[in-house]
Amino acid sequence: MNNIASKWLTGLVWLFAGITLAHATDRMPPVLPLPTPAVTRMIIPDAHQPVRLQKVDVKTEVLGTVAHTRIEMTFLNPNLRVLEGELQFPLLDGQTVSGFALDINGELRPAVPVEKARGQQVFEEVIRARIDPALLEKTQGNNYKLRVYPLPAQGTRRVVLELDEVLSANNGKHGYSTYRLPLQFAGAVGQLDVSVHNPAVPEKYSALAVKARLGAEKIKVDYASLKEERSGSRIRFSRKNYTGKGVLEIAFPDSPFPLMVTGTFADESYFYAEVSPPLSKPTPRPAPKQLGLVWDASGSGALRDHGREFALLDAYFKTLADVNVVLVIARDRAEAPQTFAVKKGDWQALRTVLETVAYDGATEASALSPPASTELNLLFSDGLCNYGAGKLAAGNVPFYAVNAAISANLPHLRAAAENTGGQMLDLLSISPDNAVHELTHQSPHLAGMRSNEAKELVSAYSEGGRLKIAGILTEPHATVELDWVDAQGQHQPQQIRIQNDVVASLAAYRWATLQLAQLETDYAANRAAIRRLGTRFGRVTRETSLIVLDRVEDYVRYEIVPPESLRAEYDKQLALQVSKSSDERSKHLDEVAEKFAQRQAWWEKSFPKGKKPLDPESRLKADSDSRFGVGALAVPVTASAMPAPIRMEAGQMVRLAAAPELQAERQSNEVSANSTSSVAIQLKKWQADEPYARRLREALPDDMYRIYLDERASYLNSTAFYLDAADIFLERGQQKLGLRILSNLAEMNLENRHILRILAYRLLQAKQTALALPMLQRVLELSPEEPQSWRDLGLAYAEDGQYQQAVDKLWEVVTHPWHGRFPDVELIALAELNAIVAKAGQQVDTSRMDKRLRRNLPLDMRAVLSWDADNTDIDLWVTDPNDEKVYYAHPLSYQGGKISRDFTGGYGPEEFALRTAKPGKYRVQAQFYGNRQQMVAGATTLMLRLSSGFGMPKQKDENIILRLSGQGSIVDVGTFEVK
Repeated sequence: MNNIASKWLTGLVWLFAGITLAHATDRMPPVLPLPTPAVTRMIIPDAHQPVRLQKVDVKTEVLGTVAHTRIEMTFLNPNLRVLEGELQFPLLDGQTVSGFALDINGELRPAVPVEKARGQQVFEEVIRARIDPALLEKTQGNNYKLRVYPLPAQGTRRVVLELDEVLSANNGKHGYSTYRLPLQFAGAVGQLDVSVHNPAVPEKYSALAVKARLGAEKIKVDYASLKEERSGSRIRFSRKNYTGKGVLEIAFPDSPFPLMVTGTFADESYFYAEVSPPLSKPTPRPAPKQLGLVWDASGSGALRDHGREFALLDAYFKTLADVNVVLVIARDRAEAPQTFAVKKGDWQALRTVLETVAYDGATEASALSPPASTELNLLFSDGLCNYGAGKLAAGNVPFYAVNAAISANLPHLRAAAENTGGQMLDLLSISPDNAVHELTHQSPHLAGMRSNEAKELVSAYSEGGRLKIAGILTEPHATVELDWVDAQGQHQPQQIRIQNDVVASLAAYRWATLQLAQLETDYAANRAAIRRLGTRFGRVTRETSLIVLDRVEDYVRYEIVPPESLRAEYDKQLALQVSKSSDERSKHLDEVAEKFAQRQAWWEKSFPKGKKPLDPESRLKADSDSRFGVGALAVPVTASAMPAPIRMEAGQMVRLAAAPELQAERQSNEVSANSTSSVAIQLKKWQADEPYARRLREALPDDMYRIYLDERASYLNSTAFYLDAADIFLERGQQKLGLRILSNLAEMNLENRHILRILAYRLLQAKQTALALPMLQRVLELSPEEPQSWRDLGLAYAEDGQYQQAVDKLWEVVTHPWHGRFPDVELIALAELNAIVAKAGQQVDTSRMDKRLRRNLPLDMRAVLSWDADNTDIDLWVTDPNDEKVYYAHPLSYQGGKISRDFTGGYGPEEFALRTAKPGKYRVQAQFYGNRQQMVAGATTLMLRLSSGFGMPKQKDENIILRLSGQGSIVDVGTFEVK
């Protein structure tokens, strides 16, 4: 090892966050206190007893400014029922998940990469077979979720997470870097153990040089343990029944030498380096006279550290003295701008407004765009945009994105800022004073970089002013040329010589991390590249997940390459696996065509519309009664008296030559065949009876939002609360507030497709199709293996008048061979597809569709039921004017009302169809028969679409959202009335 590398290794001091230091010297830079962010939590809705973290064991190894952390968690399920758990946790900027493992039969099995949608499909299919899987997914920004099954009844389960990071710059005047790790849990941890090992602590530094905190608490260092270790230092501490909400952080001296490492991965050589600009100190920026300030007031904004944000504004306004501020408060939409005049640094009027902001609703990206006619713009946000289809337009003047939240989308914020010549200021890494320095000075920026001996170069700034660069080496040594530009536009070159003095696997992973961060700035355009990179490096991304399966057979079945310990057996079994038929879709279409022919035969058949004859048992009773004058026997309709099936085109009148006793039925047929305009739909609105709902209904209009905010704190994780409250606001004409309240569902549990579906259904019911479409597009990205994802989006496109998109999505439902728990969903989608084609006419290209499946079958009435809970059996009931109930056990009524096959799993849909309706009332109900979910489920949300004149020019649709509270419950949905 040469002298430079030796000095780099020996010029470092490392201690793990969470170790308290009581003897720190005054000359050390302060460790910045961190906010109280979103906690790490295990989500199991309505579990009778909460699943507890029995033990957390943290072990960290440090090399220079690089740390690898292993966190082993033991969960205890005190319930008498086997459960599925979902662990949600955020990571800090610069931290990445490098792996995880699950205990299988007492041994920890490492995870392997899988495409995200595929991983979700496999996980859910495996748990339906009661087999042990685990799945680690990334949602938005730096938020992750780990799904584990099973959590054994009154038993434990071990999970291991591994994290890598490069320590962030503290940017203090003495040059310190900080290690941070959130240790915040929703409940008490029975046993917390922390161990940190640094193999290269130089003797000239004392433990007194290190500052460590756990939240606001200083942590003492066990000096005896330092002396016990000959190879560097090892520090340990333990806590019993730990209930802290802090973040572990350590500040230690930076090395005076730049960090530079190389390494090999998959037969390619990578480098990673951190360098400082060669130019003189930054140039002062002219003070703006007009300042734009965008304040993210969405629900997640409440988790930001507003104390740090206000401290930054305090210091900045003192520096500016006089400035006009244009304030935009942004949530699901941007409010009208407000203007404030700051004089001599006094911004009290503006501060009062910001201090009283109600953090509520989701975040729409375009709402975060700064106002026009300003000279510099500030955005205070976590960057988690989860609502609508807009984009953040940062403008043409310097734009600074300020983050003070642990759960954040920093790549999104950083890209928006740096594209304007501004910066992303992470207040978790730098002090307010240092952030003000960045705002008031123009720093040099990187205009470009190139190398003849390296390719695929990528860079990013750190908050300490250092530039992080990485690339793939094509030669043993390389020179990277950097082109810097200062505030006056002057260029200055800098050369970085890349050598393999320090070799570490970190180099390849840091390149992948920087590359992924760059791709994430335009996620929609780079999804495939993100997927390839995540799979190649085994990284958790928005397109790739990590999965653990129980048996080799499971890896073989889903063709997922297993860990190395199972590879030999996997290869052996895979070779014996029968390949899938190449004409699977063709065979599937033949099956659909056969079923569709049966539906056409039902549609073409003319059913009687008179009173239903009594069954044999009732006839005997009626005959006996008639002998004693009790009543007369109804004349039965025999099979021989039924009219023969007649092929009929949509809307065609049919006249039958029938026996005299069928004249009434014939007249009813003639009336009903042309009666779609007289079919009225009446819905029974859902009305919650909870105290908060009664309080809102009784409130004066001006008091409603205040009451909602007062009640909300008790129901932060309740979808039912937001649905009920939004309903009441919408019904009372307060649409903007109703939609804001409803949008909270997008922030409750990032990328939870069930919640996003509910939100989209409710937006469709409120006639907000433009807002529902992005939600359903995201649901399809998350779960393309479920036909409901395609069908929901197709129907929403149809409502929006995008008929080609609608037909294409529904055709995917028709042609794809789905899992057996979605019986005959193809026929339901096919009916909707043909109705849309009939309405759209020449606007739709149907040339690629099978002609056997192209026929519109109009209906007087149709009801389709869907629900949000997987593995759930809900039944659709329709009772006609004959008092005959049509449901799964009686799928065809006397007058021809037909129910589709019973859905005992999945999400539905179940369909009731009636071609020609007899006059009278039709009662529509839904029954919650049961579920087989491993998660303890609460209320199940239903969506029912009622249609009159389905497939005809005057088709009318009504959507309604309802809830079933538990097994056996029945709700009245509404009625059809045919006059």
